[in-house]
Amino acid sequence: MKKYYLLLCLFLTIQSVIAQKANLTGTVKDSLTNSLISYASIGILDNSNNVVDGMITDDSGKFSFHNLGSGKYFLSIKFIGYNQKLVPIEIQNQKSLDLGTILISPSKNVLEQVTVTGNIASQQHSSDRQTYQASQYKNAVGGTALDVVKNLPSASVDASGNISMRGNTGIIVLINGKPSFLDPSTILSQIAANDVTEVEYITSPTAQFDPDGKGGIINLKTRKSSTNGFAWTLNLQGGLPSIDDYDNLESQKRFGGDIAFQYKKDKLELNGSANYLRNDNAGFRDGDVNTIIGDRQTFFPSQGERSFDKYNFGARLNAGYEFTDKHSVNLGLLASRKFQDRIADIYYNNRTIQRSTGEEISRTNYFNPNLQNKQGEFYLLDFSYLYKINKSHSIQLGAIYEFANIYGSTRNANIENQNDTIQFTHNTYTNPLHGLRLSIQHQWKLANADILTGYQLRNDRQKGNFEYYATENGNGKLELVPEFTGKLNATNRVHALFTQYDRKFERTQLSLGLRYEYYERDVLLLNTNQEFPYSIHQLYPTFNLMHDLGSGYSWKVAASRRVQRNNNFELNPIPEREHSETLEQGDPELLPEFITNVETGFVKKLKAGSLFMNAYYQHSKNPIQRVNSVYADTILHRVFTNADYSSRIGVELGGEGKPLSWLKVNGGVNLYNFKISGQVLDYLETRNNQDLVYSLNAGIQADLSKNWSTGLQVNYLSERPTVQGYDSRFLTPHFNLNKGFMNGAITAQLQWQFIELGNWGVNEQRITTSAEDFYTTTNYIYEKNVFLINLNFNLHKLNQILKLPKSEFGEKEF
Repeated sequence: MKKYYLLLCLFLTIQSVIAQKANLTGTVKDSLTNSLISYASIGILDNSNNVVDGMITDDSGKFSFHNLGSGKYFLSIKFIGYNQKLVPIEIQNQKSLDLGTILISPSKNVLEQVTVTGNIASQQHSSDRQTYQASQYKNAVGGTALDVVKNLPSASVDASGNISMRGNTGIIVLINGKPSFLDPSTILSQIAANDVTEVEYITSPTAQFDPDGKGGIINLKTRKSSTNGFAWTLNLQGGLPSIDDYDNLESQKRFGGDIAFQYKKDKLELNGSANYLRNDNAGFRDGDVNTIIGDRQTFFPSQGERSFDKYNFGARLNAGYEFTDKHSVNLGLLASRKFQDRIADIYYNNRTIQRSTGEEISRTNYFNPNLQNKQGEFYLLDFSYLYKINKSHSIQLGAIYEFANIYGSTRNANIENQNDTIQFTHNTYTNPLHGLRLSIQHQWKLANADILTGYQLRNDRQKGNFEYYATENGNGKLELVPEFTGKLNATNRVHALFTQYDRKFERTQLSLGLRYEYYERDVLLLNTNQEFPYSIHQLYPTFNLMHDLGSGYSWKVAASRRVQRNNNFELNPIPEREHSETLEQGDPELLPEFITNVETGFVKKLKAGSLFMNAYYQHSKNPIQRVNSVYADTILHRVFTNADYSSRIGVELGGEGKPLSWLKVNGGVNLYNFKISGQVLDYLETRNNQDLVYSLNAGIQADLSKNWSTGLQVNYLSERPTVQGYDSRFLTPHFNLNKGFMNGAITAQLQWQFIELGNWGVNEQRITTSAEDFYTTTNYIYEKNVFLINLNFNLHKLNQILKLPKSEFGEKEF
């Protein structure tokens, strides 16, 4: 009996200790205007004025402390321009204590100007995501959001601007949590880098998010108001003349600017931006191709200009209004335009031989001037309404409508002996997109947990019109070619139901979710009346856990099932003559790619920074590949197809910190083994390819005296295997030099992009594929040593510094 009595006492003691732990929450507001106060300093003090814990309020003026023991404390609230406030609190075995709204009063001694210097953690980690401050990537100033994202530890960008995360090109991009139907590179190029404050890389998205994107989700957070009033920033950019000559017909133009504002007045919040960027790129390509048809082998090496003229501009506006504590709405608008001319003026030297004898059958030299134009106008409208029923329950309604007017053309000419046009082709297309998303979700807040349930509908449709004209022997008018012409209607619809359970324990965060989706698509060729329907029911479970190990260490584990759906470009079977040696075509019977992800990792918080290590495994069924086959002697047929499977097993290491008070470093390495296998097109053998792939993103930034700073950022991507060959390494180093004026109100920056490093092949990429009847390799060489000058103006600071004359004696008398 004594033994059981001791066990009972021990059990009751443990229960008592657990019961003494409590959560403390509250909201800080201005006593006069009742406006929320963000970033106020909150401290928990004991009776001896020792600090027990501390934090700052979030954007909504809220704070929360966890695991406080029973006892008497003081809550200390400090904020610039306000009187300090001490609030006595007592915890007596409560599980949670909500202090409600705490009002603080403005100080009578109003300061003309206050300069505050502080450090925000450049990287933060939770169970499902990694968060990065955009300001740490100085080489992105004046560019687009793509220039920010490519510096993330797990990111890599190839020569064509295709972004991949952990080696996966399939990612989804959100803007302030709102999705888009556009491809990642398009939407990232519509947002100015200076308008992005944070980038979240969601490696293992929970059930409330779309399961699309095998590489995860990128969420861009744009600038928002934190206190009442206006704030403006303006950035101007100009490019210096090109250093190197690539024999391009036109000189490159590089200039742009962006402006952003934030305004907050009590319950109204507005923020927006507008940007324009002209960013041409000089370039050159060098290719070598040969094909085999029967006993004939044709060689057609080529070289010539491959440059880009491109610009984009856009505007973004977001408005939020809180009618009451229970009702609030948010409205967002995005409008942008993108233009790109790709010039490929290529010289070919064709030679055909008889394989059995080696005898030369023919030889021809010709010039292929090629101009591909892509344009688009993009408009997005999103609306959300939040109804807080009570402290435990809330309902949110959302609607997003998107319209994209996408169109373009390609002009080809084959000119022999520099005078005789033996063929001229011109294909045009219009491919407008309409998309609609509707959602409703209910949130139930428990003591230490949240339950989120909802329904989402996604529907998009494109009506494409593709026309191909050609003339032979340089005579006659352009005539329509029926086999390369057609109209296509493509629709995609997803019905989704999801439920998600999030729980916080003393040291552990847990999330469990399940998502059900019914997906249906239809591809209809109007000219042939062929229809290609597809539908499927799928479940997508998610699991995320993060545990605090103590001493600054955290451990996480996550697992999810995801899908990479086929876009309409990959499904379009109408052939396009992209240039002289390539005929491109989609496959309307492509299957979606289904992916299983598992990852685990550790995070270590340092005194001035953090380190992390993640290990991951990914298995893909039906991986989508772009492959080549022989169409004619001098034409390769480029199509999309499904391989059987692919797998990645890898590890990523990264972190950021301040080894010295004036020196900041950030970086990440991603290393994985990639394997792909499958039968390609009509080739009988099963193709297997496997290799070790790695990428490196690293940066260093030094603060020098007299408001000078300088930095270097390097992005490196190693050679990668594909189902038919490999893509070569890709290296891009960048340097920046900065000078601040007028207490930081104006910042000037010099950028040196794509620094040439001898024979390292900076900003160059070679793509090679082969099969039993063809071999092709092409080296794309892009401009090096690009110099840009940026001027950034903080107009709010300028207004404080450059004050207008005012009355001195008259004001006193009045």
